[in-house]
Amino acid sequence: MGITRRDFLNGVAITIAAGLTPLQILRASPQTANQTLYYPPALTGLRGNHPGSFEHAHQLGRDGKTFDFGSVPAVEEFDLVVVGAGISGLAAACFWQQLKGEQQRILLINNHDDFGGHAKRNEFSTDDGMLLGYGGSESLQSPRSNFSPVAMGLLRKLGVDIDRLEQA
Repeated sequence: MGITRRDFLNGVAITIAAGLTPLQILRASPQTANQTLYYPPALTGLRGNHPGSFEHAHQLGRDGKTFDFGSVPAVEEFDLVVVGAGISGLAAACFWQQLKGEQQRILLINNHDDFGGHAKRNEFSTDDGMLLGYGGSESLQSPRSNFSPVAMGLLRKLGVDIDRLEQA
């Protein structure tokens, strides 16, 4: 079964439209004068579905607005496009690469400023060094008893040490 370029673009119009939002609006925390690198794990404050991340989706869903992407040139090709870079999207990309090989070109599209969804981490710089805090990964509390062999294999592939996670 084939899919036309127009069908694909219409299918991901929400994400593409969200990508048209100016970067300044998408940033949940403003840059400070001495911060030269935009690095989401080090940002603090309320983040997620902030203003700017959902307006275009609401225009599509609630208002029935359409966006014409017919004149947008397709300049890159990918073997897989994953919409959503939470743990499920990241797992899908990882499993695809395992199945098809590391040469695969995979595009992950997300409407947030960071990937990982609730499995992400937060970083805090202190005088004693960097502290890592979970950003939702506390739900990984019983992987040995709750996770399937496939999920456990994914954790191993990603280098997640569940013994260290339990101790932390």
